[in-house]
Amino acid sequence: MNQNLFKKEDYHAAVREHASILDCGKAIEDCVKTGDLKEALMFVQDINNSLETLKRLAEKKIAEDNIKTLLEQLVAAGVNVMAVRRHV
Repeated sequence: MNQNLFKKEDYHAAVREHASILDCGKAIEDCVKTGDLKEALMFVQDINNSLETLKRLAEKKIAEDNIKTLLEQLVAAGVNVMAVRRHV
């Protein structure tokens, strides 16, 4: 999994979600083999939940990166970012 998709402090949570997705995939395979499709659908929902969590964590990183970029641009333009920070 690409570490750069997530904030450093969120990476372990992302790894856990990734592992959960892999485990659920294996469980779905077992359920399909045994014919327990209802249980398989429950694992599909678990995968969807994990994917939503990964998406949220990735979006959090993108937002943070965008803020850092904006602050760098403001500093490069000579704006006192501490003054901006007080008014936000």
